[in-house]
Amino acid sequence: MRIEEADLNTLKTAQRRGRVRSPETQELIEAIDSLVPGAAKSVVVEPGQTSQKVRASVMYAGKAAGKKLQAAISGNKVLFALKEEKRRPGRPRKNPV
Repeated sequence: MRIEEADLNTLKTAQRRGRVRSPETQELIEAIDSLVPGAAKSVVVEPGQTSQKVRASVMYAGKAAGKKLQAAISGNKVLFALKEEKRRPGRPRKNPV
């Protein structure tokens, strides 16, 4: 066995061990990538699906896209938006610059 250095970008763009994402997941990833802060989208729960499963697939697609989402279930829709990163209050710096 021979171990060599590899480019990290090549690893990120390589296929994921032969696993192909479903068209639904790919569609969700594209929708999440097009989101801007302050905007939200929704997925309508179709017959045969549960809102919990749809929410889980939305969160999975967000993780695959590398984005943090906040999701909520409202009736027969799953709403999602980019999660706003808020700084938590803490002890102030000793020497502010």
